[in-house]
Amino acid sequence: MLIPLAIHLSRITGKIIVQRWLQPAIPPAKLFDQFAFKSRLSTAALVYFTHQLAKMLEQNDYVKCLMVDFTKAFDTVDHVILLSKLAQLNLPAFVINWICPFLTGKSQQCKVNGSDAINIGLSIVQGSGIGPTLYIVMKSDLCALSELNDIFKYADNTMLLVPEHSDTELEVEFNHIKAWAAAIKLLTFKSEQDKRNGFQAANDYIFSSTACCW
Repeated sequence: MLIPLAIHLSRITGKIIVQRWLQPAIPPAKLFDQFAFKSRLSTAALVYFTHQLAKMLEQNDYVKCLMVDFTKAFDTVDHVILLSKLAQLNLPAFVINWICPFLTGKSQQCKVNGSDAINIGLSIVQGSGIGPTLYIVMKSDLCALSELNDIFKYADNTMLLVPEHSDTELEVEFNHIKAWAAAIKLLTFKSEQDKRNGFQAANDYIFSSTACCW
């Protein structure tokens, strides 16, 4: 009974930390483009996408859309990088002190021929009370290079919109996303074959003003 009770207490405490301190400390501009893990429904992301696409098509004949999926995003979150991003927020010291042991002290073990447990320096628990918001912090500084383009996110999925008359091409924006992901050690490709295939690692579409009716 003690282990299930501890899990429930940890989840409740995590939600309190999120509601009272963590989420208010994240600048609204960095929360606006993330539609998952908040009170907004998934339909809000679809409405935002449709609205932005329609606005772009008013002044452009087509809009390029690139959808990027980060492989095992929650499992590859680096604790050191995450804590450095949390340190940049206006958080009380006790909040950071609570999050540190929440992230650390975990190990995994595969019992084959007497193998030993190893410490885990990566990952956040998606089903925990605080895990999803920590992922929002991790991804909050990803934005488009050009103000004419638009990036918005739903959990570990990222969508990029680049209109016809943009000053920054889709390939340049995609390279920026890959560089950002590499800097924080997130994976954008599921395999080396995907990496060699370049844009085949993500889904890209073109929406035209003649093919869409609003």
